[in-house]
Amino acid sequence: MKADDTAEESKPDKAEAKAKAKATKTRERAPGLPKTGLKLYYWPATGKAQTIRLLLAEAGVEWEDVVFELEDPEKNGTVYSTKDSLMTHTTTESYKAFCAKCRELGGNKAHNIPMLEMNEKFYSQSHAIYRFVARKAGLYPTKIDDGFVVDNILARVEDARAPTYAVMMQNITKEKFLSEEVPKHLGDLERVLGDNDFYLPGVFSLADILVFDLLHSFYVAQVPDVLKDFPKLKGLFDRVGGREKIKSYLASDKCAKIEKMAPLP
Repeated sequence: MKADDTAEESKPDKAEAKAKAKATKTRERAPGLPKTGLKLYYWPATGKAQTIRLLLAEAGVEWEDVVFELEDPEKNGTVYSTKDSLMTHTTTESYKAFCAKCRELGGNKAHNIPMLEMNEKFYSQSHAIYRFVARKAGLYPTKIDDGFVVDNILARVEDARAPTYAVMMQNITKEKFLSEEVPKHLGDLERVLGDNDFYLPGVFSLADILVFDLLHSFYVAQVPDVLKDFPKLKGLFDRVGGREKIKSYLASDKCAKIEKMAPLP
C-alpha cells in the first residue's frame, strides 16, 4: 500500500471521528430545547408520555408533569390497577375537566393528550412530539434513510404496545399474550436490532428510547423476566437504562410519582 493511499484512507476516518464528536456535542447542547419552563400534560401514568419524559431526561432539560388528580381511587382504582380502572377514569369529572383545560390551552386545536408546552406554544399528538423533541435534542437523524429506520421502529413500537393494554383489560388471555404477542413483537424488534449496539449502529437515537420505554413501561413491567429469551433486546435495555441521565431520572422521586403497569396476575 502506498503512503499516499494510507493518507487518503485516513481522511474519511478523521472526518467520521469529527462528525461523531460534533453529534455528541450537539446532543449535549440540546439545541432548541429550553433548559427550564417545559410542561407536559398527561395522566399520572407512563402511557404515551413516558417516551417524551425519557427524551427530555436524556436531553438534560427540566420539565413539569402536569397531571389530574384521580377521582376516588379507592373505588375506581388507580390508572392500571384493574382491568376496568383506566376506562373508568375517562368517565370522571376530574379527567374531563383536565382534558377541557388542555383543549383551551391548546387553542382548541387538539382534543387529546399528551400535550407539551414549550416557549408559550402547545404541541400535541404523541408521535409528532417524539420527533419534535428528538430533533431538537439531536436524537433524530438528518439522513433520510436513517430517518426511515427510526420511523419504522416507531411504527413497530406502536403496534407492540396495543397487546399490553389488551391483556391488562383481559381482552386477550395471558397465555395468548405470552405465546403469541410477546414472540411476535419482541422477536421482530430483536431481529431488526441484530448484533448492533443501537438501531442506528453506533448512534443513540429516538429509536432506542422508544424500544426501551416499550420494554420498561410495558413488557418488563407486566412480565419481569420477559427478556430472558431476547438477549439482544436485553443488551439494548441495559445500555439505554444505564445512560447517566436516564438512569438518574428513573431513580428520581419525579419518576416514582408516575404510575407504571403492574405485573400480570
